Amino acid sequence: MAKGSCPTCAAIEAVLVASKRVPRGAAKKIGYSGPTRRLDRTMRQTKAVRKVSEYAKKLSKHLKKERAKATKKNGDFKKGWNQARVMAAAHKCVKRELK
Repeated sequence: MAKGSCPTCAAIEAVLVASKRVPRGAAKKIGYSGPTRRLDRTMRQTKAVRKVSEYAKKLSKHLKKERAKATKKNGDFKKGWNQARVMAAAHKCVKRELK
């Protein structure tokens, strides 16, 4: 990241300059300091983790079962089967199970 392209650093610098108690040069030095840039990088890497739904867990289980029914030993689909049919069958099983 090139100096000057960090929005967090620029915001910190702007706040310090706006306070009129910190000279512009010092504000820039503080805004773009190592700890500020590390904080920015850490905050960008942190992402919220979504909880896996009950439906998704059951769908995963049924997809494995249906896929096993639909494939031959070499991994090819049996006659009349394709991924769309596997998905439809798995969704149908999950809907039935959740009732």
